Amino acid sequence: MAIQNYNTVASRNLIRAAMDMLDHAEPITVLGDFGVQREMPQNQTDTLVFRRCLPFGAVAAGSTVEAGGGARYAGTPVVTPSNFVLAEGTTPTANTVTFQDISVTLNNYGILYKYSSKVELMYEDDIPAELVKQTGETMAEILELVRYGVLKAGSTVIYSNGSSRAAVNTAVTLNTFRKAARTLEANRAKRVTSRIAPGPDFATRSVQPAYLVFCHTDVSADVRNLSNFTKVEEYAAFKPVHPREFGAAEQFRFIDSPLFAPFLAAGAAIGSSGMISVGAANVDVYPILVVAADAWGQVALKGMSAIKPVSLKPSTVNHANPLGLFGYVGANTWFNAVRLNEAWMARVEAGATAL
Repeated sequence: MAIQNYNTVASRNLIRAAMDMLDHAEPITVLGDFGVQREMPQNQTDTLVFRRCLPFGAVAAGSTVEAGGGARYAGTPVVTPSNFVLAEGTTPTANTVTFQDISVTLNNYGILYKYSSKVELMYEDDIPAELVKQTGETMAEILELVRYGVLKAGSTVIYSNGSSRAAVNTAVTLNTFRKAARTLEANRAKRVTSRIAPGPDFATRSVQPAYLVFCHTDVSADVRNLSNFTKVEEYAAFKPVHPREFGAAEQFRFIDSPLFAPFLAAGAAIGSSGMISVGAANVDVYPILVVAADAWGQVALKGMSAIKPVSLKPSTVNHANPLGLFGYVGANTWFNAVRLNEAWMARVEAGATAL
């Protein structure tokens, strides 16, 4: 096991560092502020169940093909007015409600640092405090990547061009987002109206209704070139939904993060497309998530009850550390995310212009 010794990081002699340790992960953690939040109950196995009451005429699971070839997704209501015509003097047949349960199995994530007693006693920087901050930042990034992995695996996909990922070689356009919105609207999706409030408490705050679009920072330049794009600093009637929101167009609010990595070299041959390519052969394909309200859920990780921190100083003497020569800093948590309605989110796949 690796251990933080006195010489692991070069000491800055004669200078006592006044290290202002900034929070590196929180500014780029964006998905964690949205989605349907649930607390993790203790002593109830490892599976969390999201339950909802389906609208009248909605199917409970999967998707079926309607007349005309249209897809009917779980949770999308189909109401035929003629079925509700009442016969004179006749009591109509009573209906019942249907519930849908979507379960998610939690995984245990954790990180651990070890440091020597000499570091705590003699190193001019506060290494234990630095490890505490880095533990929190790393855990935040791990969980954000878990959310991203779940959301980008959704079944509703729209390509910037062509009909498969292997054909993609163009940047995103406003029409591409309009196609995504058309799909969401057809399946009765609702726009996002709230986000998780900052701080340790389980609370939300209202935001201007919109479809949220999560994209990689490489895609931001192409989004800014969309017609009708409004920069966040030019907003007049509403506030940003997140600190990383950089603009809006029509009913879409755009939020970027460097964590939303592309499918490297998964697109068409780069040719003269002008798109980014990691190997200068095939276009890197970027998943861009267009999300409506209640489309996905996650275990809420607010406060100390969800993330379990560990901070054992070298002075904590026990059988494993009888001379007090080392300490530990770390944390662990049980977490997972889940897609609740495939028809209320769409993954746009596009290239990004090489600047």
